[in-house]
Amino acid sequence: MTWEPFLVQTGSVIAPRNLPGLDGIGDRLRTAAFAEMQAERAFLRAAEIYTDAPQSLRNEWRVIAAEERNHMSWLLNRMRELGIAVDERPVSDGLWHSLCKCKDARSFCPYIADSEERGRRAGQRFCDVLREIDPETSRIFGKIAKEEVRHISLAYEYYPLSPNS
Repeated sequence: MTWEPFLVQTGSVIAPRNLPGLDGIGDRLRTAAFAEMQAERAFLRAAEIYTDAPQSLRNEWRVIAAEERNHMSWLLNRMRELGIAVDERPVSDGLWHSLCKCKDARSFCPYIADSEERGRRAGQRFCDVLREIDPETSRIFGKIAKEEVRHISLAYEYYPLSPNS
């Protein structure tokens, strides 16, 4: 699979650089953009292979994939505006590999919802931290965090958590 324009490595990568520096902002934009690419591909894959899911959910996954692609585009565009190279530092494809281990829709839904929730929390945190430093990047992270709420709730509409989960 090609992950252009990202420089991808399997396993852990170097920790992000500190904020408020441009390098630190770039690392967060890069990591988030790549997570959005992985999510887009995971939702499209799920819609294709998880035939145990209702068709309505598979249709929703395709819509969400387009939203994830938009999120990635916003982040990559911001990187271009700031003059940050996408391939300057590696990103990890661990999310993709972990999502591919899901055997069916019932296991995929809570797993992707948990991943989306982690991304939502990180996005909101970056929105808050960057509000005074870089208002435009803050706005983008905040908008993405808000849109992720629906992605998360959709999984549980179709596959509610059981009391033993």
